[in-house]
Order: sequence, then structure tokens, then C-alpha cells
Amino acid sequence: MKFDRRGMLAGFGALPLASVAAKAFTQEPVTVFEGNFVTMEPSLPEARFVAVSGGMILGLADSVNALAPWTANRETKIDRRFAGKTVFPGLVDPHIHPMQAAVMLNIPFIAPDDWVLPRGNSAGVRTADGYRERLRALLASDASRPLITWGYHALFHGALDRAMLDQLAPDRPLIVWQRSFHEVIVNSAMLREWGLTDEAAFNAALAAAKADPAHFSFAYGLFSETALPLALAKMRPVILAPAKVKAGMADLRTLMLRHGVTSTADMATGIFAGFDVEAGLIRNAFETSECAARIDLVPMANELDKVSDLDAWHAAARGRVEGKHVRLPRRVKLFADGAYFGQNMRMNPPGYADGHLGKWITEPTDLNRQVRRYWEAGFSLHIHVNGDEGLDVVLNTLEPVITGLRSARQTVTLEHLGYSTEAQNRRISRLGLSVSGQPNYIRVLGDAYAAHGLGPDRAATMDRFGSLERHGVSLGLHSDFNMAPIDPFYLAWVAANRITLDGHSLGPQERLSVGKALRAITIEAAQVIGRDHEIGSIAAGKRADFAVLDRDPRKMGAAALRQTKVEATVYDGRVFNV
Repeated sequence: MKFDRRGMLAGFGALPLASVAAKAFTQEPVTVFEGNFVTMEPSLPEARFVAVSGGMILGLADSVNALAPWTANRETKIDRRFAGKTVFPGLVDPHIHPMQAAVMLNIPFIAPDDWVLPRGNSAGVRTADGYRERLRALLASDASRPLITWGYHALFHGALDRAMLDQLAPDRPLIVWQRSFHEVIVNSAMLREWGLTDEAAFNAALAAAKADPAHFSFAYGLFSETALPLALAKMRPVILAPAKVKAGMADLRTLMLRHGVTSTADMATGIFAGFDVEAGLIRNAFETSECAARIDLVPMANELDKVSDLDAWHAAARGRVEGKHVRLPRRVKLFADGAYFGQNMRMNPPGYADGHLGKWITEPTDLNRQVRRYWEAGFSLHIHVNGDEGLDVVLNTLEPVITGLRSARQTVTLEHLGYSTEAQNRRISRLGLSVSGQPNYIRVLGDAYAAHGLGPDRAATMDRFGSLERHGVSLGLHSDFNMAPIDPFYLAWVAANRITLDGHSLGPQERLSVGKALRAITIEAAQVIGRDHEIGSIAAGKRADFAVLDRDPRKMGAAALRQTKVEATVYDGRVFNV
């Protein structure tokens, strides 16, 4: 195998810095925390005391005296507030969109599933009549102009198009955001405000935006996949109003703190307003003393395609945005096929029962070009892929590239992986790929897709995570908020039980073991974003991030995982009450 010198140097460059940092820590006070620590480290799975200084874990032991090498002749405090409590590593949600969260947490949800949110809860509704009743009530109670709501799904809520929205709101602009986030439906009043008053103007605007003609419809008021960016641009003055972004980011930090999430990655920085604008907004929200989490920014390939010198761009961008909480690793997000919640994923034969085709977000030829460019430039790849046809294209594109040139620290992570076959999972393992999986597909969509689109067998085997475990694939579980709640123990519960909204158990052979599910929200979740050397477990030299729990989830069984509550979060050695 040939190795890339740039990647090798990038990998080794951190070693002298770590040595310098270690010397600095010997001058700082030490805090020794007592608790029932679950380390997620196989060689030392449990400990009672952990010594911390300067945000770093110095050592672990079963007695305070055993930590004397770190505490002798140094200012030391014994912190016993977590004595008797189960303490996990800080939890990792490896795929959140902070800008999407800031937008969505400001608009009302009408979704098939229940939501517990900082500013109020939203009960799920799964009938057409129920959806329209809720939408009418919202139109009567919420004076926002335009009114935007999120969570609509045709398989639960029935057909919806521009004409139907016109009946509900003939004169008031209305936007219905589909449950996938990847499409919106708008009424005629909204199109008029956007200057898209007739079909010719509508089609011309989408053609100028280089949207795929299959992704938009004037008759339906539909902007989907590659057409969505035009709608987002039109919505930007409303959804990105400074006060709304500030409030939404605060809510996001609240959700992360409440559920013990100390590390995440933004898997598409720039989708709303471009990389520089969004990186600045995220930095404003996270680089504060109230923040108990770090975030990696992962730009989109289609934005970096405009950049001629990737090395210069990355160095300059790091200088602008990095701080104590925000980082910009050499990683990039690519997109293959469409959204799972919208049945836009590309499926191999027999395809969909109704004969429709999924959608490509990036055509295979363009994806091939992007994979080669960014891999050869030393970037790790995160590839959004959902259907088995999409996965075939991704694997066929990756194999000749990554087996011919790989730097010391480059990785490839498949994002979401809604439907894969057993043969594909074997191939994923053989190629050494990681998966960042979205378990909420089986929970929300299992029954609906069994009846509409995929049939009972393929619907029951979506999220084939048990197979990944059997093949030894590194797996993280993510929320992709708001595709699922920011609640890692809920994600672990879904993956370990596979129970649908209607209470059915689907594909029990694809359940994760409890141990794998817990690794998928800690050490393996850290691995899929390339941070397992510093977060995801409790070990000397790692960041002092802990989640203090009300129970030991290892001992409660799979059925009780989602009952696990976080009572406090420790970030870089600093305690934050939940």
C-alpha cells in the first residue's frame, strides 16, 4: 500500500505538542473524582477514582493513595459528589447539524413521533385528519409570517400539495417542512412573496440554481433535494434572524448538556448560509464559558469544490474558526443518494413497490471526482448514503481509490446507512470503513415502509446494525438532529430493541448487543469522527469528559436503556449540573 507523505506528517505533527502539554499539566492543581467509573476501556473497564488536571485525565485507580504519583506535592482536591454514582465517558453524538437545530428549535413540530424540547413538548400525530387539525390550530394560534412547521410525512399524514395548503391558508405564506428536512412544500402566497408567481418563473429560478428537474414541481409547490437550497436561500432572512439563531443555539446546548453529550461534529457546515457565515455563528454559540461541549466542523464537498488550493483554505479557515470548543479537522462531507425519511434513497431491484425512483444528491460521476480529489488531498471522508444502490455506487467508487493511497490518519465513514445488504456489510468490513448510523429509521419508519415502498422483509432489515457488529465494523449512533432526539441512550435503546412506534419488534437478529450499543455512543462514536485518541473513554491522557448517570446501563438490560438519565455532565474536568 502506498502512503501519502502529507497525511503522515499531519499525523505525527501532534506528538511533540502533546509532550509540551504534558509538562504544563504538572504545574496545575489536581482534582480527584470519586465514582463508579465505567471506562469503556477493555484493559481497565472500571475504576473508583480518577485524577484530573487542566481538563486532562492523569490517571485512574481504586484508591486515592494509588494516585500519589499525581497528587504528591501538588494542590489536590478530592471531589466525592459522585461517590456511588455510575460515571460514563462523556457521550458522543457524531452527527448533529447545529444550524439546522438552531432553525428547527424555533419552529413548531407536527411529526409522527413525540418530541421533548426545551421550549415545550410535541406529541406525535399519525393520521391525515390529526395532522390537518393540528395545522389549522397552529394557523389560528401562531401569527408568524410566514408560518413554518416541520415533521410532515405523507405515509402518516396523507397527500399534501400547494393546492391543499392554499385551502388552509389562501392569503398567508405557509411552509411545510417534510420530516426528512430534505424537502419543503409551500403555498401560492409563499411563492408570490418569493417572486415565483408562475411556472415559467419557478422553473427558470430552479434551472439557474442547477437543480435536478425531478426534484421540484410548481404544481405541488415542492422543493426537494437539489432544489432545496433555493428555498433555503429564500427562507434565510426569516430562519436566520440573529435573535432566533441565538435562542436556537442556546436550546441546542441545553439538549446536549441534558443528555451528557460532550462532543459532536457538524456534518455539513455551510448548508444554510455558506461555511464562513455558519462557522462564525457556531463559534459564537460554542466558544463561551457556559458551553459544555466541543464540536468539529465538517464542510460540504460541493462548497469546497469552488476552492482551488485546499491546503491554503484549510490553514486559513482553521485560523479563523478554531478555539477551545470549535475545531476544523481535515474532513469533508459528501452526499450520494437522497433522504431516507422521504423515500428518496436509491434502491437496487426490486426497487420501490410503487415504481418510483429514488434521487441522487450527487450524480455518481461527480461523486467519483469528489472522492478522488479529497482523498488524494489527505481529507477523511464522511459520505451520506442511504439505499443499497447508493451504497453500491459509494463502495465501487471508494475501493480503487482508498486501497491505492491512504495517509496515516485518513478514515472513511458512511453516514446514515439506512438500507444495506449482508454482502455489502461484508464489503464494508473488508474495506475497513466505519459507519455512523441513524437508528431512528427503524423506529419511525419500520411499519410504514413495510406497508408502502419496501415490503415487510426489507423494512424489517433496515438499519442492519447487528450485521455490522457481527462483521466487526466500528459503529457510532447519531441523532442527525432533528431526525432523532439528541439522547444517546434513546438511540442505544432503539438499536438494541428495534421496536417501532406501533410497538412491533422488527428484525430482532439485527439488534445490537447492549455492549455494542454503549460503545456506539462512546468510544466507537468517537472513532467515526477520528477522535478516539482523546475522547470516548476514560483513560490517562484523554479529555476529562464524564456523564454522571442515575443507573448502570450495562446491568439494566436492553429494554431499560432509554430510562437512563444523566444527572450531571463533566466537561474538561468542570462540573455542569443538568
